[in-house]
Amino acid sequence: MSRIIRLASCVALAMGVAACSSSGGGDGTSFGERFNRAMSSGTATAPAPTATTGAAANLDSCPNVDIRQGAGTIAINTNARDPQAMQLRYQISVAQTARECANVAGNLNIKVGLQGRVVLGPAGTPGTLEIPVRYALVEEGAEPKTVYSKLYRVPVTVSDGQPSVAFTHIEDAMSVPMPSRATFDRYVVYVGFDPLGSAQERQRPARKRPAKG
Repeated sequence: MSRIIRLASCVALAMGVAACSSSGGGDGTSFGERFNRAMSSGTATAPAPTATTGAAANLDSCPNVDIRQGAGTIAINTNARDPQAMQLRYQISVAQTARECANVAGNLNIKVGLQGRVVLGPAGTPGTLEIPVRYALVEEGAEPKTVYSKLYRVPVTVSDGQPSVAFTHIEDAMSVPMPSRATFDRYVVYVGFDPLGSAQERQRPARKRPAKG
């Protein structure tokens, strides 16, 4: 029972950290370097941003980052149909986010950083798991429009003796044509976990290549 109480405390602490944001840096360091430096407490995964070609200019403003409702935590149980606390293997939560925008050759490029935490449950064991992280750029309004969406499976390793581990991931491929100012102001970047979308992608049959004539 004491282990369950400690688990709940860890999860509450991870979820209670306030989200942060950034929009450019004057020290010459990359977004990935600044993000990792700010989130450097026990991170497990941090893909480096790829180089961007073309003239780039950091923007003073950037769409807000929000955690999609209901997608800020995942509970992985030994038995998916048994949500009891003693069946919990891993509790995964989003802790912090950051973003940076640039105008690159007429395109709006948005880099989004996410820090999360995996907490080992009573039924959990050390090992590597894939965490389905979804990033989406949405134009909000009477009829919300998804402008960009991408799913990543982020590998995170929980080592022996670790009750929890932090991980980071950076989405640096979000690029759309630069919108009008009015449209820009309606943009929101959503992040969160998408286990259902990940399962559906795995089930899709591979496209058959056309036979060579």
